[in-house]
Amino acid sequence: MQSVGVVIPMYNRRDLICRCLDSVKAQTWRQLEVVVVDNNSTDDSVAVVRDWCERHQVTADTPDFRIKLLSESKPGAAAARNKGLEAITSEHILFFDSDDEMLPDLVESAMREIGDRDVVCWDVEVVGLDGKVSHKPCRRGDVIRRQFINAIFSTQRYMARTDFIRCIGGWRDECMVWNDFELGTRIALSGCRFTRLHRTLVRIYAQAESITGTSFTRRAGEWEKTLAIIEQTISTGDWKDRVKALRLLYYRRVILAAHYKREGSAELSRRLLTEALEGRHLSGIDRFWLRCLHAYTAGGGRAAYILWR
Repeated sequence: MQSVGVVIPMYNRRDLICRCLDSVKAQTWRQLEVVVVDNNSTDDSVAVVRDWCERHQVTADTPDFRIKLLSESKPGAAAARNKGLEAITSEHILFFDSDDEMLPDLVESAMREIGDRDVVCWDVEVVGLDGKVSHKPCRRGDVIRRQFINAIFSTQRYMARTDFIRCIGGWRDECMVWNDFELGTRIALSGCRFTRLHRTLVRIYAQAESITGTSFTRRAGEWEKTLAIIEQTISTGDWKDRVKALRLLYYRRVILAAHYKREGSAELSRRLLTEALEGRHLSGIDRFWLRCLHAYTAGGGRAAYILWR
């Protein structure tokens, strides 16, 4: 049986990491190679992981469930994930967050489906801060559009060949937010061999203290930096669907601007909307329509993507 690598970055998750590790340990697939990467935790998360390993009697040399605890001093989940990516020896890899939970047959289902493909993704459910559960499917249709609109390659939603992730450059550790969206965009643009599992295999728990948090304004500037990096990647790479991707990127800027306005940051919203409307490949009608979508979303409207092609 082939080994599968699981990379889990960790920052101040002493009360949540054991639930995550329990769900990994419960996987029906063996062999598993788990790499937990601590990213400058200031609580006793590291001690909690060590205690968990002792209680479950697992080490880096355990035959069917190998686990390593590493550290990465450079801040950011992307840097921690790259550290784990370097350490993984398995042919396949999946990245996971320390506050979420795998269903027991996640890895087995993914391995049975992936075959000779580069990537397999699946459905997830999200437990909100209010306890409400929503279903997020790995939607059918154009992969690039699905990535820009639905983020089908977000962190907990796919498994890939390890060499494929390395070949497309791994994680961009200068992206402090939306780093999974940036990597997912390169996955979508790559023309990879791709398949879907239409089953819910991961439970994601929203956290007030997280990279995304509950406010876009709180990390204003960082979202824009990641979008600028994505635009540079699209503009300079030899991608078949460059124009489509750029148009969808402009849409993402407009929607972020709308969120700023909803949060009371009118000046941030105005500047970003102006930047989005200066994008190449936009006609006068496009710019008018994007203004409409901005106003609609800022006013509380949802699913504006249906109206943008």
